[in-house]
Amino acid sequence: MSITCRFLLTLVFFSAAATKLRGRSDLAQFRATVREFGVGPRWSSAAAGAVIAGELVAASLMLFDAAALAGLGLAAVLLAAFTGAIGSAVRRGATTSCRCFGASDQPMGMRHVARNAILLLITAAGVTGTLLAPGGAGGLDVTALILSGFVAVVLATLVIAYDDLVALVLVR
Repeated sequence: MSITCRFLLTLVFFSAAATKLRGRSDLAQFRATVREFGVGPRWSSAAAGAVIAGELVAASLMLFDAAALAGLGLAAVLLAAFTGAIGSAVRRGATTSCRCFGASDQPMGMRHVARNAILLLITAAGVTGTLLAPGGAGGLDVTALILSGFVAVVLATLVIAYDDLVALVLVR
């Protein structure tokens, strides 16, 4: 369980960072979104850089058994901060679009808070599993690692495509 949670979160965080760094336009749009969350123009570049660096560091740490708890802890802090920022924006009535995984025309909403709450639960499951089975990936056979990786890829794909999937379900 902990390996699947770590793989899933690693894929989600690497994907989130990569979509913000695809090109100058993507990074500029993410900085603009950060400003729409209330970060002043003077600090928006630093805040955007901190978010991207945090995503990359959390994802990298979760890859290694010895650093998994640190990565999961950082992931939890980031997800809690993202959830708070999104919740605050929704309460203010902001129509900021979600740039969590690149360009999106979907405005922030409670569905993003729900997605992050689910990711926080997955993080908690990863922490619990890591604490209860400290052997990590080294204690698993190849079949278990492949199965964990497959499940993580499928679930991460669903998380990354979340806005598109919600749009399909909530056809107006």
